Order: sequence, then C-alpha cells, then structure tokens
Amino acid sequence: MCPLIDQKQKRILILALFAGELMMKSGAEVYRVEDTITRICRACKIPYVECFATTTGIFLSIDRGDRDGDMHTFIKRINRTSIDLDRISALNEFSRTFTSTDMSVEEGFARLREIEHGKPYGLFLNALGALFIGATLCPCFGGRVLDSLSCALITALAYLASLGIGRLQLNTFTNVFLCCFVCALLAVAGRELGLVSGVAPVIIGAITLFMPGVAITNAARDLLSGDMLAGVARSAEAFVTAVAIAGGVGIALKLWSMARGGLPEETAIRYPLYAFFILAFFTTLGFCFQFHVPRKHWATASLAGACGFGLYEYGVLLLGYSTPFAGFLGAGLVALIAEICSRAGKDAATLFIIPGIIPLVPGTGMYATMLYTLQSDFANAAETGVRTLLVAGCIAVGLITIASLTRMAVAARAKAAGLFRGSR
Repeated sequence: MCPLIDQKQKRILILALFAGELMMKSGAEVYRVEDTITRICRACKIPYVECFATTTGIFLSIDRGDRDGDMHTFIKRINRTSIDLDRISALNEFSRTFTSTDMSVEEGFARLREIEHGKPYGLFLNALGALFIGATLCPCFGGRVLDSLSCALITALAYLASLGIGRLQLNTFTNVFLCCFVCALLAVAGRELGLVSGVAPVIIGAITLFMPGVAITNAARDLLSGDMLAGVARSAEAFVTAVAIAGGVGIALKLWSMARGGLPEETAIRYPLYAFFILAFFTTLGFCFQFHVPRKHWATASLAGACGFGLYEYGVLLLGYSTPFAGFLGAGLVALIAEICSRAGKDAATLFIIPGIIPLVPGTGMYATMLYTLQSDFANAAETGVRTLLVAGCIAVGLITIASLTRMAVAARAKAAGLFRGSR
C-alpha cells in the first residue's frame, strides 16, 4: 500500500465533498450533487466511487480498486439550505473545467473557496425583486392598480421581516408562518385604511414570495432521477411550507373576522391576455433577483416564466382548459425552454426552471381552501384543496415529462452518433 496515493485520494475526496456540500446548500437537486461528486473523483483516475446524497447529508466512499487498498469514507451533514442559482452555475462551470482540463486539486480547492465566499446579490436587489413580485402578481389575481402598489410594499416588508426573523435562527416553518401572518395582517389593515380594495389579490401576491415552488420543482426532478428518499423529503418540505403559509394567513383573517364580524368581500377584475405575459415576465425577473440567477440568464429565465404563464392563462381563458391541464402545459413549456437554453449555454436547466415555474404555483387555490375552511364550508374547502393539489401535481408531471423526453432524445442522438462512427 502506498501512503502517498492514499493521501492523494483523501484530498480528492475532500474536494469532491466540498463541491457537493456547496451545491446542496445552494438548492441543487440531489442527482446533480451525486453526479458532480462522481465526475470529480473519476476525473482523478479513481476507479471506485460510491456517493449517496440526501437533503440533510452526503455520504462518499472512494477506493483505488485493488484488493489491498484502503477505502476512505466521509460523511457531511447539511444543516441549512438556501437558493443561490448563481453559485450553482459557478459550481457547474467548475465541474466542467475540473473534469476536462489538468486543473490540480489545490487549484480546485482555491476555486471552490472563491465560489463559497463569492458576494451574493445585495439587499437592494433582493428587495427590488420582492417589489416586482408583489406589484406584478397582484394584477394576475384580479388586483387593481392601488392594490398592486400596496402589495408591492407589503411583499417588500415581508421580505425584510423574513431577514430579521432569520437572524433569530428559527426554523423555516416559524419564519414562513410569521411572514405570511404579517402579509395578511397588513393587507386587511390596508383595507381598513382604504388603500386596498381586494384583500385576496394582495395576500396571494405577497405570500407567493414564500410559496414552495422550489421544493416542488426539485422534488419532481429528484423523483425522476430515482432519488425517492430525497423526492419524498422535498415533497414533505413543500407540504409543511404550505401548511405554514395557510396557518399564518388563516389566523390573521380569523382575527380580522372576529374584530369586524365577518370575512372581507372580494372584488376582482380581469386584464387582457397580453398583460399576463408582461406581468409574468417581471414577476419571474423578481424571482431571478431573489434566487440569485446569473445576470446573463435574467432575460431568458424571465421569458421562460412569461411564456409558461401566458400559455396557462391562454388555455384557461380562451380554450377553456381545466386549470390542472393548463398547468401541465405551462410547466412543460417552461421545462422545454429551460432544456434548450441549458444546452445552448452549457448551464444547469435549474437556473431557468426554478424562477420560471413560480408564477404557475397555485396560490389562489391555497388561499381559497383556507378561506372556505374559515367559513366552515368544508365541502368547497375539500374540493378546492384537491384541485390545488392536482394542479401542483400536473405542474410536476409537466416538468418530468419534458425532462424524460429530453433525456431520451439525447440518448438516442448519442447512440445514433456512435453507430455512425462505427460504420465509417
């Protein structure tokens, strides 16, 4: 046994694990984390690599492949995660560079430390994204101009509140619950002051900032890749977040109902179809700021979100499609644009899917389910709740379908290219 080789293996293991840790903490899919770690190890001529990742930990073992070699196994606990698509893009580029060039392990460590300590988007840009989200989503749900301005301010305040609550090191459930409670409370207060005409569009537009669209997206992609444990864990995360949102809004409305003797009456207006496309573009742009999408992809990701939501509204309003089927079509279009852009730009499809899918998340259904429950109309609450779950499921199926078809097309193309080369 050669100690020098064993020491080199250990350094490679730590490098690969470091890259995987950064990816997991930045919100990457489990299969992408495992694939990146495996590629880094095999690029260093390590024949035996076993990697198992979950949302809370990474397990990695490597060996030289001979009978007398020692196996090195490391376990890395993942405590907190956030969404940083700019870091995922940088790590994706690092993986490509490390596996295709003669970059040394020490140079790899230096590059990963540089990515880890990279400066994220500042408070101003994140707050601006929250303003965009509130101002553009509220009209999509029937809000008027004054409602949109109020929703923009409430969403920005809720985002700042989430930062303050986050410093208390509270769990995600409590953070989301309190922020959505603040959103609903400010919306009904605005109704009392005459600044809000429709409470529902304002609340739905504001709480969309906390909707579990990212968890749904990653759960679908993990399940597609066969990572059932991670997929179920992310699905549970989405469910818990949805419960926190409904609980925060529900308690605020209940307090308002007890104080005023009833729930607010709602007024909603409809905008022309082209308006939904424009609004969705800027909504997705706001989420690009929130999720730190690389600047070069802002326009493309926003266009993907606008096209997906535009197709959804076109299917519902003009073609009379059901909301689940329209959600399936919209999600499929977002995924198709994301796959095309990821291959054209040699970047992760996640960078386009995560912000682009958020406008399709059924916030109206979640709000209506909770409202019917407060009114003790359990029949409508159950019906609306099932329909909301069906829409979310169809969105996930749309993502899975396009990803599956893309993989099949890529595999068929690679096979055809191999047969062509073999016949020459």
